[in-house]
Amino acid sequence: MHTPTTTYRTTLKALRLALIGCLLSVTCHLNAQLNFEFLEGKFLLKGQVLDIASGKPVGFANIMVNNSGKGITCDNEGRFSLYVYVKDTLKFTSVGYLAKTVYAYNIDSADMYTLQVKMAPDVIKLKTAEIYYWGDRRKFDDAFMAAKDMNKVTIPGIAPPKYSNKPPKAKFTNPISFLYEHVKKRRAANPDFKP
Repeated sequence: MHTPTTTYRTTLKALRLALIGCLLSVTCHLNAQLNFEFLEGKFLLKGQVLDIASGKPVGFANIMVNNSGKGITCDNEGRFSLYVYVKDTLKFTSVGYLAKTVYAYNIDSADMYTLQVKMAPDVIKLKTAEIYYWGDRRKFDDAFMAAKDMNKVTIPGIAPPKYSNKPPKAKFTNPISFLYEHVKKRRAANPDFKP
């Protein structure tokens, strides 16, 4: 005969077994999700891209893994982290900087998490070009020095300014303004005038 205590213990054992079964099934499911086979032979590489001259971070630099054709973009502080094979070649590029190639097999194991890639600025210096409508600098200087008022300088091929320093007159007539101007003119002409 079953007593209430025995029924309670049997139910408790069944709940324990069900709970253990649920935990095992969840654990097996999680292990199936965490499959590290795709990382076989790869190692994690973390670092930062810096300007060689100033030491400041180069934000949003691009890193291309040449062997796979895949790549990533650094964050705004130039930090990156990616998995690479030992045989991979990394190409770092950014607008305004010369591209830099880094071979994964040359990276020391002590630098794998603190790699600093320093990029040199790409500077192109152009010659100064002076363009004059007049044949040379002397004629150009003479044309501007001869003008007394810079607003009245006329340059061939360029239209003169449309607006001057005088405020434009209204194109509409307000009856009150018209009367005021009319009375104002009469008063100026005759100080004894009373409207």
